[in-house]
Amino acid sequence: MKNLDNNPYDVLKAQFINRLSKVYLSMKSSDIVIWGTGAYGKWLLSFLTLLGINKNVCCFCDSFHDDSNLDFIENIPVYSPSKCVSLFHSATFIIASDYFEEILNSISKSSYSDIDTFVLDHDNKMLEKQLIYYTNPPDPIRVVGFNYTWFPVYEEADKSNKLKMMLDFIDANLADQESRDIIHNRCKNFLTGDLSYIDKNEVNSHSYFSQDFYPISADEVLFDCGAFTGDTIEDFVTFTNKKYKKIVAFEPDEKNVRRLNAFINNKIENVVVIQKATGDKNGKVAFLNNGNMFSKTVDLKDSSDESSVDIVRLDNYIDCHPTLIKMDIEGAELESLIGASQIIKTQKPKLAICIYHMPFDFYEIPKFLKSLVPEYNFKVRQHELGFCETVLYAYL
Repeated sequence: MKNLDNNPYDVLKAQFINRLSKVYLSMKSSDIVIWGTGAYGKWLLSFLTLLGINKNVCCFCDSFHDDSNLDFIENIPVYSPSKCVSLFHSATFIIASDYFEEILNSISKSSYSDIDTFVLDHDNKMLEKQLIYYTNPPDPIRVVGFNYTWFPVYEEADKSNKLKMMLDFIDANLADQESRDIIHNRCKNFLTGDLSYIDKNEVNSHSYFSQDFYPISADEVLFDCGAFTGDTIEDFVTFTNKKYKKIVAFEPDEKNVRRLNAFINNKIENVVVIQKATGDKNGKVAFLNNGNMFSKTVDLKDSSDESSVDIVRLDNYIDCHPTLIKMDIEGAELESLIGASQIIKTQKPKLAICIYHMPFDFYEIPKFLKSLVPEYNFKVRQHELGFCETVLYAYL
């Protein structure tokens, strides 16, 4: 399966650069403002320099900059949003920040809502993130959809025939060909680095809730593990037309919980927010509070944003039993399922589980679930372009 003549790391990196080059070279006749002064914004300047269009960058924009101070990045001035707009209103404002949603929201409510903005992440392509965080990872904790360290792991699994064994299991246990193709294409991508494989996966827009997978009734009790700021809850409430029994939202990140509570307040009924992580044990665990979708439990002891949070086994949360469990918890899915073994065995809830965070979750998670409930049916769907949002659905 592997092309022995090409290093998959080099193949993939070259394809990423080629695709991104086309995107940014299309702006070569425009003035550019880079909105974001962190690692993302600085990386973007280096990439534009590689393309020879860094001279188009007029300034950096910092949402909290005090213009009474003179600040520069690589001899390029840093201004507040209002000053950037007053000086370069006709420029393309490239939002180079994980907080692009908040920035876009602030722009929409401002007097300069007519400026031209661009966010590649808005198209769910994640190309920059792959290059920034995994080509020369400044922060290897981050989860984007895969890690370049997966390449040798897949190569070894292929050589030992372990990968074939896993794929044989997948072929025998997934309910349709689309599911099998998604997994096979992901594996081929990790063996070759060739994006054309993963490009073949059809993107299904109905994330987590679709009558194609299982019926949704007015008696549903949703356990939303990794509730973030309420995006899944919003989809669930819309999909059910507000006809459901209860929502229990597990979200350990304090910043996300504040935003989640603000979203729920006076808008959504029958929601309980639990500021805890889920796992295979009860207690406390080190946690990286990013205030974004990349917050996760960690082992590192040197992060200023790290704190400890409570962790709970779902089997020990006995206020109610779920009929539907969704998990998007940055690689802790299998441990959390282990902590929900009794619920799954006895209640046999519908499951929507992300399987893209760890190299072989596509095999280990359905295998574990099959050991608990042999009659489970499985489908896999891809809900974004690229490596993210690959979801396993389990149902009776």
